[in-house]
Amino acid sequence: MNARAIFTAIFLFTVLGAAVAQSRYQMGFTIGSNYSSLRSDLFTTSSGRLGVAAGCTFSLGFGDRFELNPEIIFTQKGASAKAVYFRPEEPADQRTYDFYYNTFEAGLFAGYQPSATVPVRIQAGGFFGTHFHTLNKNNREVMLGDYENINNATPAYQLNDAFSGVDFGPAIGISAGEGRFRANARYYFGAANLYNNLDFVEGGHRIRTNSLRLTLTYFLK
Repeated sequence: MNARAIFTAIFLFTVLGAAVAQSRYQMGFTIGSNYSSLRSDLFTTSSGRLGVAAGCTFSLGFGDRFELNPEIIFTQKGASAKAVYFRPEEPADQRTYDFYYNTFEAGLFAGYQPSATVPVRIQAGGFFGTHFHTLNKNNREVMLGDYENINNATPAYQLNDAFSGVDFGPAIGISAGEGRFRANARYYFGAANLYNNLDFVEGGHRIRTNSLRLTLTYFLK
């Protein structure tokens, strides 16, 4: 069983067990912003991407201090990579190439409230996401990797399909508020190597994600 299957199984068993044992239940809608970036040995990231995050969140409470928060979120992710356009007998022209993609994520977070009188919870958990993109392969002259030698550089468009697949990893954060409103701040560490989504390419390289997400949740009850 691979890491993706193990993560999915743990997620499902935890949610099912929580649904049976929980002492209170809330369902709500979440909206906010997501700032993401990429880590890779193939290119240098020039800037991240600020996008929208929206979805639904559940709160399963256990006493006064503990809770579980399953959620399903749509969010925009990606980053702009430093790129170049090589010109004969002239210095390379500096460019950027946008690896922008979208994702649907399922997350599960355990929260602990250290103080009974202060409604702030420390959260830790994980996420599993499915990516899709609208990148095209028309621009074949922009290069990544070796910004000095075209013979060692990688055409940027060849990496587009890395952002159509799955991602997963841990996340940590805090949640503040009580009643119907919650403010959330979390950092997501992508553990999957997105480079492995590519076919017929040389192995050994890596592309991974990370995101900072700020959201507000409104519970229906």
